Amino acid sequence: MKTSSKRILSILFSALFLLATLVIYGNLIQPEINTSSEKQSLVASKQNLFDNQKAVVSQVSKLIGDLQNAAQLQQTLSLVVPVGEGVTNVLNQWEGIAEANQVTIQSLNVKPPAALLGTKQPLVKRLGNFDIEANVSGTYDQLKQFLRGLESSTRITNVSDFDFKPFFSNVAGSQSSSGGTYTLRISATAFYQEE
Repeated sequence: MKTSSKRILSILFSALFLLATLVIYGNLIQPEINTSSEKQSLVASKQNLFDNQKAVVSQVSKLIGDLQNAAQLQQTLSLVVPVGEGVTNVLNQWEGIAEANQVTIQSLNVKPPAALLGTKQPLVKRLGNFDIEANVSGTYDQLKQFLRGLESSTRITNVSDFDFKPFFSNVAGSQSSSGGTYTLRISATAFYQEE
């Protein structure tokens, strides 16, 4: 074979290989590249959706936690300033504090609730109060602990006035001082939320 024939055959084979490569690329490789690109874009969009959903779930979980904290706060607030007067609860609380400090309640007077304070708004409950007057007796330390118990009790009670005197008892028509025993007259205000 001549060198020119060899060259022509080599050019012809090169052209055939080039044409076969273009056919294979166009029919086999290009569709797979398109399919791969579609799958990559689908994976990317699903990953984006997953990240967005994960962020939303995280925000909802945080919101649920905040709402649970708000519910706990509401429960705590209801103990401190309950909904409704709850006069019986106040009296039980005072009795419990007196018992714990070994103080004797001689008299207890609850005055009717005062007019409600605040505005009529749907999200804000108005604040009401009622006055309590009591006479208690005990030693100085017991009365001091009783007042401290009222200050630190669960329900907000504002002691507005108190009078501290030695305790005198009537024995056969004469008054005599009981050594170390005192009487304490207390005026206090208890608060509640309107129902």
